[in-house]
Formats: sequence, C-alpha cells, structure tokens
Amino acid sequence: MKTLDVSFLPERALKKNALMAITSPFSGRVRPLSEHPEAFFKYATLGPGIMVELSNHKILAPFDGTLLQIKNAGTEYILQANNGLRLLLNLYFEAPLEHLNHTHIAQLHGSKINKGERLAYFDLRDLSSPMLASLSILNCQQLGAIFYSLSQVSAGIDTLLTITKK
Repeated sequence: MKTLDVSFLPERALKKNALMAITSPFSGRVRPLSEHPEAFFKYATLGPGIMVELSNHKILAPFDGTLLQIKNAGTEYILQANNGLRLLLNLYFEAPLEHLNHTHIAQLHGSKINKGERLAYFDLRDLSSPMLASLSILNCQQLGAIFYSLSQVSAGIDTLLTITKK
C-alpha cells in the first residue's frame, strides 16, 4: 500500500484537479508534518497531513459535518465531513508542566458542525513555546494526491489542504 504525502504546489496549479479544498481550522505558519516533534505524527502513522505553528487562539471547523470525538483534555478533535472525509485535529505544546487554559470547547460529541464554527478557543499567552496544531486525514485510501499551497494561513479563510482526483 502506497502512503500519500502532502506536497507543495502553487495555488494556480491546483484549481483544475481539485476535488476538495479543506479550509484551515488554524491561523499561523504552515510546516510539513515531518517536522512534528512527536514520531506518531512525524511519520504520518494515522495518515497524511500538515502542521501549523499557531499565531491565533481559535480553532474553527474546516467544513460542514459532524464532531465525532473530543479527546485528551480538549487537545484532539475527530471530525467527519458530510462527504465522509475524516480528520484528526491535534494540538501540541512542548512544556509538560504547562496547562492549556480553555475558554471554550466545542459542544458534545456527535454534534453537527458548520464550516467556520468555533471548535475551541485558547489562552496562548501563558505558554512558553508556540503551540503546534496538526491536521491528519484518517481515511485517505481512496483519495488522490494532497497538496498545500500557502506558507501562512488564517483560520476559516485560507485553504490549508487541497485533495485532488485520483
């Protein structure tokens, strides 16, 4: 089984083959998942994805669908788009003794979400290092190539990943 990688491609080259554009749930600087400090994400164990070094405090729903689960004290969100695509949004911060202050966490598991709806809101001011957020595609077996085209994204506005036809 060939694993999919997420590659860079200029935005103008993506339009003709695009199947689905995933709006960024995060704001910040885009980095390859291979730079993630945890091996589980670094080697795309769950599936291909991308990482963002957060510059903003909110996490937004990237599409219309369902919030399937919230795990690990509000640092992991499993979402399913209306077309069946499943994503894992994971938040990582380095200092093990620091606490992440949530000022908002999304509704109950299994609830419907709308694109741009706030899933979480954090107070990042107390963290000593930047928070990293990763997006992993959990069910990528039937997908074509996956690309990113921006080095900086704004939550709810910019496209983080584009999935192409197989």
